[in-house]
Amino acid sequence: MKKVLKPLTSVLGAIAVFTIAASVSSCNDDPKHPGYEYMPDMYRSPSYETNSGNGLFKDSLTNRLPVSGTIPRGTTYMPYPYPNTPEGYEAAGKDLKNPLPKSEENLAEGKYLYENYCMHCHGEQGMADGKIIQNGKFPPPPSYSGPLKDLVEGKMFHSITYGKNLMGSHASQLNQTERWKVIMYVQTLQKLGNASAAPADSTKK
Repeated sequence: MKKVLKPLTSVLGAIAVFTIAASVSSCNDDPKHPGYEYMPDMYRSPSYETNSGNGLFKDSLTNRLPVSGTIPRGTTYMPYPYPNTPEGYEAAGKDLKNPLPKSEENLAEGKYLYENYCMHCHGEQGMADGKIIQNGKFPPPPSYSGPLKDLVEGKMFHSITYGKNLMGSHASQLNQTERWKVIMYVQTLQKLGNASAAPADSTKK
């Protein structure tokens, strides 16, 4: 029995030495990876899944929110300076102007966003006859051919940001650029309302 164990032990030892040597030699080309590690849990720390629970934070959220008041790098977004008050609403109407160029691309994107986020209440042409209004559970909003036909773009932006009356804030659904695109499209609906409200030209028969 002893004669059998000695050769077997020697063989296993040789295999282990050869394996370690091969592992070390294969990593020696990179001085930062010599082929062995001490405390590998610190060398390669375990990571959390994005939306998993994390005991390192009081709210247990691994997916962290940006620090309050910070501005994303590489964007033109700035903190909105107008408060959610009647005074802020009037000031926004006076000061804010759409910074986007009026182009077919921006208008098409504005229409797409309007149809996804606004049309269900305001209606396809801004007549306050969207699907949600048609079911009779909510009162209609002002139409773009009626009370809102002369609403300035700054007040629109303020209303989308904070909400107005029964309309909730859409700031989480539409970023600042997208809000301006929606407003650009809404202005085309306002023109339809103003055109229908224009007096007839008495010089034409």
